Amino acid sequence: MVTAWPTSSGNSKRVVVALKLLLVLLVMGAGLALRFDDLRVWEKRKNIWYLEENRPIFTSYDAFYFARLARDWQEGRYRAGKRDPYRFVPDNYLTDNITYPFPVPLMSFSAAKLSDWFGVPLEKLALYYTPITAVLFVIPLFLYLESLGYTAAGLLGGLCGVTALIYVIRTSIARFDTDSLNLFFPFAIAWALAMYFRGRRPLLWATIASILLLIFFFWYPVSHLMFVMVCTFIAVLLFEKKGRLEKKDIVALIILLVPNMWYLWKSPLSMFNYLKNLLVNIVSPAQEGFFGDFPNIMQSISELQQSKSINQVAALTLHNRILFIIGLLGMSSFFVRERKYLFFLLPYFLIGLLVFRSGNRFAMYLAPFIGMGLGFLIHFLIEKSSRILNLKVADSLKNLAILLITVILGVLIFWAQKNSRAYVALPKVNAFVARDMKKLGEITPPEAWIWTWWDYGYAFSYFSRRGVFIDGGSQTSPKTYYVALSFASSSPEEAYHIIAYLAREGLTGIKKRLKEDKLSAKELTENIKQGKFYQSLNHPVYWVFTQDLPLKYGWIGYFGTWNFGSRKGHFGFVYDLNPCRRASKTGLLFCKNSVLDLKKGTVRLGSRWFNLSKILVISGKDKVLQKTSFDSRGLILEVVNSRYGQTFYLADERSFRSNFNQMYILKNYDPKFFELVLDDFPFMVVYKVKWTP
Repeated sequence: MVTAWPTSSGNSKRVVVALKLLLVLLVMGAGLALRFDDLRVWEKRKNIWYLEENRPIFTSYDAFYFARLARDWQEGRYRAGKRDPYRFVPDNYLTDNITYPFPVPLMSFSAAKLSDWFGVPLEKLALYYTPITAVLFVIPLFLYLESLGYTAAGLLGGLCGVTALIYVIRTSIARFDTDSLNLFFPFAIAWALAMYFRGRRPLLWATIASILLLIFFFWYPVSHLMFVMVCTFIAVLLFEKKGRLEKKDIVALIILLVPNMWYLWKSPLSMFNYLKNLLVNIVSPAQEGFFGDFPNIMQSISELQQSKSINQVAALTLHNRILFIIGLLGMSSFFVRERKYLFFLLPYFLIGLLVFRSGNRFAMYLAPFIGMGLGFLIHFLIEKSSRILNLKVADSLKNLAILLITVILGVLIFWAQKNSRAYVALPKVNAFVARDMKKLGEITPPEAWIWTWWDYGYAFSYFSRRGVFIDGGSQTSPKTYYVALSFASSSPEEAYHIIAYLAREGLTGIKKRLKEDKLSAKELTENIKQGKFYQSLNHPVYWVFTQDLPLKYGWIGYFGTWNFGSRKGHFGFVYDLNPCRRASKTGLLFCKNSVLDLKKGTVRLGSRWFNLSKILVISGKDKVLQKTSFDSRGLILEVVNSRYGQTFYLADERSFRSNFNQMYILKNYDPKFFELVLDDFPFMVVYKVKWTP
């Protein structure tokens, strides 16, 4: 017996359409709410998270780079293809390879224009720019899957995408990074390519896809990401037409390829090198060519950690392992069932799966597919149950049932994303350091170069408007090793020779010595340290220490103590204990993740106790006020008095003797080589490197 459900009407269809539109808006609203919820916290911390009233500080390192390009454009300094005066000095003057990008990054250009039009600082604009653009991918993804009849897949794919922890992190307020549209373009392009085979005007869809490909490259100039989309279209076209292309197909290929060929031609080699570096060089500390003996700096980049478990990936995408696995299996079935029209999404699904092997960032590509898989299963189960029960269900009622289940599952998904709801984006530089960076631009000559660790390289270029030796886009060369060596060395003279050599010859000189002079990396390094290539500085250089460096000194010390024979270094240990509070009666000092017994000379780090060898109490001007020694060997406690109060650090013997510890914490430096020009400890300490010792 067949049970007939009521037939649909025009009114019910309109209700269903309205509900779908409302749910799309709710999905986008959920993404915006997760991001703008951070503003409540930011408003309470304006004194440390804002440089000025309307200038919040960026929440990613790369944001300072894109903002600096926007600022250069506003000030008329930007010259596409010409030397970039702020990056990778002195090599930008020794070669023609370090230039302003061509074309100008679309994000920087659009932000510069919007900043001018609305009369707001770039930082204020960035507070809203990234979150708003980040949720736009929901629209093409929904339209794509809705055109195939999979409403739930479109809605839940968008919801999982916008609420995934990794995507919330990478598209937070003030993030100002390209990730905010790196889902929009792939889904929009894939939709347009799929509609070529399903739409009424195939050449119009080919034109839309071609325009989107071009804009995508202007937004994110990684050509192999566009190349894979073109390749999937060609593959589907050849398969569908069995190699016999029609005239419209030839025209479509011309429309796709000709406007984009100027960058696509080098994509195969680019993709090969990218995958090789991604899957090989991160895992192995080995490097290629002349630089093979130097340490691989990529080991220290936390974003590139590998080999994640199901639980770890689920935490980044959909914070429920069972739903994650079901979604992944559902998406696999979805690809099989709709392989013809979903094939255009396959490259980005595979990119998402790279998260199991490589960087966390790939999880943001995977997250929408998990939701799509869950949504597909809703459709599949509704259809299956209708056939099993032999029900003739009106389309409108079936759609309402799908929407109801989608809403229920969507609420569960949003509830499961507890880490995304709890996440609060933090600025990469606090206001005290940012003000010191700005001040550095006022007290140094315009042509000055900054010698410091790479993380704040872009920030110095933005706030100080000064050139840097290494930054977040150039940290993988041997120059970073030599910066680390100057920090970890206990000899001020060695540090001076390293800085003087790099300031004159840079990476260009390193390559030349290794290639033409047939020196090994070890021989070159010894010669540099001993001053055998010494020439006095020919450019003003300032050595800068910042508050973030104790946390990073583990890897700095590791690279700076690199042994070319054993191919290992010693991890540095200058541990920032702050904040701390004293218990006067017991003699205990309670600090971050640690407890110190100042009477017994012991310290507990985690669950282990260590001995202290001595305690030094230092004023802000290289004056030891008090020294307490213990009989045992062990760690050294440094208590520094400054105008901001007392700060506490632990160091091992090796790190205590390093130039980093001596010059930054103790202000103990050799005036023959360096001159202290700014002491705003603990936020920033700056030394001028003397032209002639």
